[in-house]
Amino acid sequence: MKKILYTLIGITGLSLASCDMDKYPYDKIPTDEALQTVSDFKNFRNGFYEYTQVLFTGDYVIQPEVQADGLNAVIDFTNTYGAWYRWQHTAESGGQWSGFYALISNCNLVLEKGVSLMHTFSDADQITLKHYLGEAYFMRALAYEELAIRFCKPYNASTAANDLGVALVTKYAPSSQSSTYPARSSLAKTYELITADLDSAAKYITTPGTQNSGYLTEDAVAALKARVALQMKDYTAAINAAKPLVDGDKYPLVTTAVAMRDMWTNDKSTEVIFQPIFISGQLGSATGTVLIDKSGSNTKVNPDFLPTKTVLDLYDQTNDLRFAAYFKKGSMNFSSGSPQLYYCSKYPGNPLYCTGNTQFINAPKILRIAEMYLILAEAYKESNDETNALSYLNALRSKRIAGYTDQTYSGTALTNEIRKERQRELYMEGYRLWDLKRYGIGLSGRTPQDGTYVYQNGGANSTEISKEASDFRFVWPIPTHEINANPQMKDQQNEGY
Repeated sequence: MKKILYTLIGITGLSLASCDMDKYPYDKIPTDEALQTVSDFKNFRNGFYEYTQVLFTGDYVIQPEVQADGLNAVIDFTNTYGAWYRWQHTAESGGQWSGFYALISNCNLVLEKGVSLMHTFSDADQITLKHYLGEAYFMRALAYEELAIRFCKPYNASTAANDLGVALVTKYAPSSQSSTYPARSSLAKTYELITADLDSAAKYITTPGTQNSGYLTEDAVAALKARVALQMKDYTAAINAAKPLVDGDKYPLVTTAVAMRDMWTNDKSTEVIFQPIFISGQLGSATGTVLIDKSGSNTKVNPDFLPTKTVLDLYDQTNDLRFAAYFKKGSMNFSSGSPQLYYCSKYPGNPLYCTGNTQFINAPKILRIAEMYLILAEAYKESNDETNALSYLNALRSKRIAGYTDQTYSGTALTNEIRKERQRELYMEGYRLWDLKRYGIGLSGRTPQDGTYVYQNGGANSTEISKEASDFRFVWPIPTHEINANPQMKDQQNEGY
């Protein structure tokens, strides 16, 4: 009997994703035969994890960070992500729409076939299949959440019913007829699906959480629930999801420079809740290339982007464990000189599967406990519980900064300290632009370490950039090819594009 392996719709196809809504990869899968046994479902389920290797590394992480305020393009800038850095991106600039929908397609197929075939499996196989269904629900929720933060306005309960969400596809219904493609839903409906999928994931995923897990666990579901709830400003739900993870101390924060470096170099840490498994020959994209690149030199670095002085000044450079793990000072390989400047070394490449000077590939820490501390601090502050907000802020800092003594803040000062701590902790993990958008604050300047060696020093699209919170480019455009392929979305492009 003919079988189609999950690799046909795996990560190798991301760059070839169809312009047609949810069509990819319909023309490659004889669905009546692709999923019949538990082994078939396992193969497709493994494909979910391959998608996360790509969708949370490389462009998907760096592109939004480039648009934010933490990087300066260097004087020898190759124009990588240039449109986003200058806030000049258009609907023709490309984007990250198709990759997430490819994952959603896989999830829909597994869910549809799994539910319809469940009764044909043995009791033991049904238990396994239900777990795979839980993983499909989780991955679909994760993909729709990532789409929503990129292509939609910030969630506001009072306007979400009228704000545009994304096109919701929950059935595997291949068609080349554009009249069958869905329009964009409301943002309220988008988040209703995300939260419902996470509830379903929680029902089926009952595997206890373990440190550095390469597969989904009940703790991963709780952590994503906390993240989504924070995005929705449902602070009670965020607290309820994150608090047991932190207070249970199953994922202790690291307290040494060696352990901090181990997390980011060797992809091993007590803090990680979910991190997809990377092995040689089955890797994601290089996240560190534009931050470190050593091509043409064994001793000098040749990055496209350097951390801003503003970012570097956020850290206690002597006592903060993160500083030495996230940054290094090195000799630049610029055409105009070799100054000693700090570069971001957060993704140096795991030596287990990276060789040479140009493979800056690390497994993404999709969910980790430090984010849960930050969610709790913010959620408690926004709930007017400053005592608990301060407690979780100080708890995180006490593990990150040697000799730290608890500080006392209140009001706006506490809000600002929580936001600064989030920027410190999550630097270059793909959060900053979406945090600014969620806070409802703009972007003001990218102060360089040394203006001599940055692209367009003093330029309004570079170091002196200033954008109001209302700037339409905080919301990314739906790619033109998607708008053209789907007549239902013809009049649903985001404002300004």
